[in-house]
Amino acid sequence: MWRVMVLLFGLFTLATASLAGDGDVQRSPNDTGPSSAGAFNRWAFTYAGDDPGWRAKEYAAFQGMLQSEGVAGIVPAWQLWRVDAQYASRCGEEYFAIPPKDQWRDIVPTLRLLRDEVIPVTGPLEVVSGWRSPAINTCVNGASRSRHLEFKALDLVSANRPDRRKLYADLCALQRAAGSKSAMGLGAYFDPSDMSRNTEGRFHIDASGYRTWGFDYTARTNPCPKLG
Repeated sequence: MWRVMVLLFGLFTLATASLAGDGDVQRSPNDTGPSSAGAFNRWAFTYAGDDPGWRAKEYAAFQGMLQSEGVAGIVPAWQLWRVDAQYASRCGEEYFAIPPKDQWRDIVPTLRLLRDEVIPVTGPLEVVSGWRSPAINTCVNGASRSRHLEFKALDLVSANRPDRRKLYADLCALQRAAGSKSAMGLGAYFDPSDMSRNTEGRFHIDASGYRTWGFDYTARTNPCPKLG
């Protein structure tokens, strides 16, 4: 029992230090509540299964993978395990989830796209939704081939871009400039005629094919042609 407690304390110290480091990279506007960094720490060290520290150990391994792939620190690592506060509460799921281990590296191209193309234009970003389980995808009527199911997509908000029209105009312009070779998928959830929609300024990025869509998840509502 004493050895288990020592192990858990060591893992807790490691993970909380890592979260603090992530916070130095980017201050999250959603730093309180059920999907905050503090909530992640509590979730990571909640007893689960036969091994009380397995979530924390998996998180440490995930961080190691990001480091080895050269994509650590682009966004806070713990945010990549956010399900989505809105979806989780609606669907009765936990606010965080460990993506299937064989899919961990599938998020790497998207993180590189954020680093090389998106963040230089938008500034710091917060991940509000990463991997999506089949249960949550079904609950929210997500696309049957959603890239979130494969841990290839992220939904994000900008930390310091309150002008949503300008934000989406910049996103559309950067995707055009990046071109088809970037394989950038841009979910531009913005309706220039209805500013009450998506007030948090959420958008989707993946590296699974060059395409753009709007608030109804189809190309029909793509706002980019209207934004110059």
